[in-house]
Amino acid sequence: MAAFGTASVGLTAGCLGTIKQFGSSRVPVDPTDPGDDPEATPGEFYFLLEENDITVADLYHDTDDNDLILFYESDATSETESDDEIAMIYRVFSEGLIDRGSDVNHLYTEVTDPFDGQVEGWAVNAQWAEEHLAGEASDVELWNAIARTKQYGDDAETESGTGANESEMVADDGTAADGDAGDGTADGENSTDDTDTDTSETGLNESDSTADSSTGTGNESDE
Repeated sequence: MAAFGTASVGLTAGCLGTIKQFGSSRVPVDPTDPGDDPEATPGEFYFLLEENDITVADLYHDTDDNDLILFYESDATSETESDDEIAMIYRVFSEGLIDRGSDVNHLYTEVTDPFDGQVEGWAVNAQWAEEHLAGEASDVELWNAIARTKQYGDDAETESGTGANESEMVADDGTAADGDAGDGTADGENSTDDTDTDTSETGLNESDSTADSSTGTGNESDE
């Protein structure tokens, strides 16, 4: 099974206050209701996240790199619930932004209040979402790629993002982008401690590396 490529895009992170002050090209985003004629804007992404029970602390648009930087408050109390949140955020990004024609390049995230051992940040490349939406990349490949970007605290376990959680990432049949919280599909859409996050510029099937086959299988037929 092929994996995402190996070229990386680094994001200097750290605490929330540090990121807020990093780079003059990062502008804050306010929520915007997509209404009946969505335009796949960062503001619509913000709105749709909150419509799907993701609590946005801050969202920034890096206008130089055309990236989104999301800080969100996690309601998760377990790794499974944390992965479910990642799944929903990805779906809104994928179907709410990328599938609607957004030209944003990457989404970087940071959890503002992680529980002990929880992932503190992760990222996704828009090209991954494009290939996944087109059926050129499997659920497993997509999830493995996101899992490899996960960042943890110094004392946290870093072997995460595997097993049954992945199947829940795409199991629901509703439309998240239409504001149906918990319904699963997005029809509307980091790292910490100075770490380079691998969000490859190459596609799912353009790498010589092999995906981690220990990841569970997904059911993203809706996408």
